[in-house]
Amino acid sequence: MAEEQEKKQPEKPELKDMSAICPIGEVLVIAEHILGDLQPVTLELLGAGRILADKMGQPLLCLVMGHELGDMPQRLLDHGADRVYVADHPELKNYRTLPYRRVVCDFLESLPSQPHTCLLGSTTTGRDLAPRIAAHFDTGLTADTTELDIGPYEHTSKVDPSKIGLYPNCLYAIRPSFGESLKARILGPWKNPQMATTRPGVMVPLPRQSRKGEIINIPVNLQETDHRLTVKEIVREVAKGVNLTEADVIVAGGYGLGTQDGFNMLQELAGCFENSAVGASRKVVDLGWIPYQNQVGQTGKTVRPKLYIACGISGAIQHRVGMSKSSLIIAINKDPDAPIFKFAHHGIVGDCYQIIPEMIKQFKQAQSTSGVKEVVGTH
Repeated sequence: MAEEQEKKQPEKPELKDMSAICPIGEVLVIAEHILGDLQPVTLELLGAGRILADKMGQPLLCLVMGHELGDMPQRLLDHGADRVYVADHPELKNYRTLPYRRVVCDFLESLPSQPHTCLLGSTTTGRDLAPRIAAHFDTGLTADTTELDIGPYEHTSKVDPSKIGLYPNCLYAIRPSFGESLKARILGPWKNPQMATTRPGVMVPLPRQSRKGEIINIPVNLQETDHRLTVKEIVREVAKGVNLTEADVIVAGGYGLGTQDGFNMLQELAGCFENSAVGASRKVVDLGWIPYQNQVGQTGKTVRPKLYIACGISGAIQHRVGMSKSSLIIAINKDPDAPIFKFAHHGIVGDCYQIIPEMIKQFKQAQSTSGVKEVVGTH
C-alpha cells in the first residue's frame, strides 16, 4: 500500500504593514440642521462616531455650518463630540451645495492630517454633499450604511501589487446589497478620510450630558462661483397625522394583504393606539396602494417604535433593515416559512383578514373597560 503523501499547505506570505497609508486619526461628523433645528441623524452619528473614535483612541470632531446657531455647538459637545468646529456665515444659513462644499473642503485641507473617518447622514443634504467631498479628495464613499466598525483588512489581490498588505484600521461600512438577502461589507482603505453616509434611525445617540470640550470658529472664504444658486423661499410641508419615525406603534402592511383596501383595516387597528401610524413595504408603495412617505425599509424610512405589527410582509432584508430595532415585533402571515418569523418576537400564522378584525375587537373591548390606549413599556 502506497504511503499517502502529505499535502503541504502553501505558506502564507507575510503582508506588509500598510498603516502609514491610512493611519488612525480623528472621526469627523458633519452636522445637519434645517432652519436651525438640529436633525436627529446628527446625534445618531455622534453616538456611532464616539464608538469608532474610542476604538482608535482618537478624538471625535464635529463640523457645523450655518448662521446664528445659538447653543447648537454646545449641544453637539453634550452628545459626544470632543471638538466642535463652527462655520458661521449668513450665506450658510440654508443648505446650498456649493457654499457647503467649499467650507467642508477648505476645513479638511486646513487640518494637519486628514481625519480617519468622515460621516454624514443619508438624507437629501448628506446624499448631495458627501459625494462631492469624496470626489474632491479622491476617496471612497459608502452610502446608506446600517453598521459601522473599525478593524483590520488583509489585501492580497494581485490586480494592483502596490496595494497588497495589511491595513490594520479600516472603516467597515456595512449595508444590505441591492436585490439580495445579503449584507455587504464595504471597505475603502486606500486613503483617508474613509467616508460613509448612515441611514437616519439606525444608530443610537448618546444621552445628552453636560460635557466640556472645544468650540472653535473657523474662517469662511466663499468664492464668487459659490453663489450661482439663490434660495428665494423655503416652504415646510406640514405632514398629516403622526410622523412614521416618531410613532410609538406602527401597523405595517405588505403585498400579502392582496388588495389596497386592506390598508383601511390596518388604519383601524392603528387607531386603537395613541401616537400610531401605518407603514408599508416597498412592493405595495410601488403598486400605488399607499404613499411613499409610509414606506419602511432600505429605500424608505428606518423606524424604531415600541410596537411594530407586520401584516402580510414577508420580511426581506430590505424591509428588515428599516424596522428590526423595534422594541417588539409581531408578525402576521399565511406563510409559515416567511423570513419575518425568524426575527419577529411573536408570530401568528394565518389570514390577516381573520386575525386583525379580532385584534381590533379585543383592543376596543379592553379600552372600553380601562380607557387606556397608550403603549407603555416593552416586552
